[in-house]
Amino acid sequence: MYTPQELISMFHKHGIEEKLSTSLGSKVTIQASSIQNLKSTKRSSIYQLQLQKHTDTFPIIFKIYHSTKYKNEVEINVYSQAYPFLKEFLPEIYLMEKQGSDTWVFMEFVRQIRGQLTFTPKHFDYIIPTLAKLHAHTHEENFKKEKKTFQHWFPIYNSVKMKNDREKFISNTMTFLDDAKKDKQLKDIIKPHYKPLKNLYSNGPDFFPELLNSGYSITHGDLHMQNICSKDVSKNEPWAIQFIDWESAKFAPTWFDMIVLVEILLGFRKDWQSNAEEIRTHAVDVYTNEMKKYGIEFKTKPIHLYKMAYLQRTLEKGLHTQLRRIFDNRGGELLPYHLEKISTWGSELGIYK
Repeated sequence: MYTPQELISMFHKHGIEEKLSTSLGSKVTIQASSIQNLKSTKRSSIYQLQLQKHTDTFPIIFKIYHSTKYKNEVEINVYSQAYPFLKEFLPEIYLMEKQGSDTWVFMEFVRQIRGQLTFTPKHFDYIIPTLAKLHAHTHEENFKKEKKTFQHWFPIYNSVKMKNDREKFISNTMTFLDDAKKDKQLKDIIKPHYKPLKNLYSNGPDFFPELLNSGYSITHGDLHMQNICSKDVSKNEPWAIQFIDWESAKFAPTWFDMIVLVEILLGFRKDWQSNAEEIRTHAVDVYTNEMKKYGIEFKTKPIHLYKMAYLQRTLEKGLHTQLRRIFDNRGGELLPYHLEKISTWGSELGIYK
């Protein structure tokens, strides 16, 4: 993390004001006193800065991706190589450049939905249309036409590499389950599910051929409210949305995005759970109808695809995450929710016996 003074001197050294002025088509200056650090991790640092243009000032985001060893390549390439193809779903990128092993990005300031309003289930209706538009825009042949843009760096869910990754995760999850069975705190929660899960996992890493055949698109992969942005959430109609934090993006079955957006949030929102069936059914209907507008229809019943996507994601990753968090003393509150859904939906769909 740099101090504002250090950043200003780096900006001067690299002629950043001049480059931003060229990009924005008008002279801008960075207000040194406005620089604030929003977040810093090993992977990246994010700052907000004010630019002055004539008599106006406006905020922008400056993000430093620290060396590529921190798995930043996908997001960096989405913002650089894939920007022309995806730009209606992204913040505007003003300037990108390499500085040693770091990558600098100056981009439009977009407001996260989280914090702008009290989120209720009806608000899914205002987000899902943009998600469906992203999936339709990048669906199957549309993505394949852009092969040159994405080859060599974009993760493909049915690739050998990603299948091997799933097998590794599952193997680690099985080890966690063995440990959990012996753990004082966890053994009573795990015991009823232990045998069915072991049997189920022996048929992995892919549990539903119908899901794999239901159509692939670019999925964002991490659609929590802090990664969904909009300038205006005051209207009761679909919002103009930009998505940020693309490091989990991949070419995958489209339904995975609906799971993070809807079902994982349902898992956390105890106050919604008495209406959970109604909320998820409505969200699935909205998504299915939006996709239909682009000529995309699903052969398998959409609510089944939704449940399959939830089970696939939870079995390959969700359980692993919750158990690891518990063993690291960092929460894991979704574990009972995941186990209950694996047993009920898994039984309904014939994989949990």
